[in-house]
Amino acid sequence: MFGLTYDDIVEKIVKEKGISKEEIAEKVDEKIKQLSDLISKEGAAQIIANQLGVKVVENVGDKKFKINQLPKGVSSVNALGKVTQISEIRTFNRNGKEGKVVNFTIGDETGSIRIVVWDEKIIRQVEEGEVEEGSILQLRNAYSKINNGRNELHLGGRAQVEINPKGISIGEVVKTEVFEKPTAEGRRISDLKEGMFAELKGTIVQLFEPRHYLACPECNRKVIPEGNGHKCNSHGEVGAKKSPIVNMFFDDGTSNIRVVCFSNQVEQLFGKPPAEVADADVTAFDALKKDVLGKQLTISGRVNRNTMMDRLEFMASNIKDVNPVEMVKAYE
Repeated sequence: MFGLTYDDIVEKIVKEKGISKEEIAEKVDEKIKQLSDLISKEGAAQIIANQLGVKVVENVGDKKFKINQLPKGVSSVNALGKVTQISEIRTFNRNGKEGKVVNFTIGDETGSIRIVVWDEKIIRQVEEGEVEEGSILQLRNAYSKINNGRNELHLGGRAQVEINPKGISIGEVVKTEVFEKPTAEGRRISDLKEGMFAELKGTIVQLFEPRHYLACPECNRKVIPEGNGHKCNSHGEVGAKKSPIVNMFFDDGTSNIRVVCFSNQVEQLFGKPPAEVADADVTAFDALKKDVLGKQLTISGRVNRNTMMDRLEFMASNIKDVNPVEMVKAYE
């Protein structure tokens, strides 16, 4: 469904056909019953849209969108915006090969969006100051992706960036929540609410054995089996790699929360290549576990709700050792 939610599809039908949401919901429920509950709510809504002549998924590659109109989950999209924030360039190790990634935010008069850059040429432009806060960027062949409930654009090897194109200007940028820097004082776990971005200081009190999924070595997205190999929706046929997921409980004295760490954060946590952690047997993981249990850390990320377990969880985006002095100051 290219990342479109049930609500997205319903909004399109309402806008184009003037049908009420209640009427659409009845049609969707009826379609699910007709198909003996063998289809999702989103899938049923897609069928209803098609029957009504509403084109939900379009060829968006050459279209120009305002930031708040950018489609979700498509493989090629163009965007124009002004850079309002640039994060530090981070390095990572993937299958023994070192790489870099940088995030920045662009915006226009309708909103802002996070940009994740994997392409080395574009990263060099950031390093050398060609891309800086205030630059106007024309992005081509980006792919959009839902991350923690928010749309973001990724720039891979096919992406192109034109810096400060002639004759283009952007007025006052509307800054919407993308990845705000945590406040200096951070937050207490007991104060966390769903959707919050936060920086937590605390201690690892429990650690669980890693799980893993097969991922694309280029973008780290989940791949699907195809023929004798694997396929990435963005990069085609690829050699799949194991990407680990590690869960732990983190306590700051006010409460504790389950923290979920993916590939890059697993590497930050253990100081080991993600593949090594994914392949660790019980004995090897016990050794890794001893090194980090009881460790005091600063973890940045976002609060999600696990609907299946009906609990809040913290999706880590960055992990670093905490200075004991800072730890004391946080609770003074």
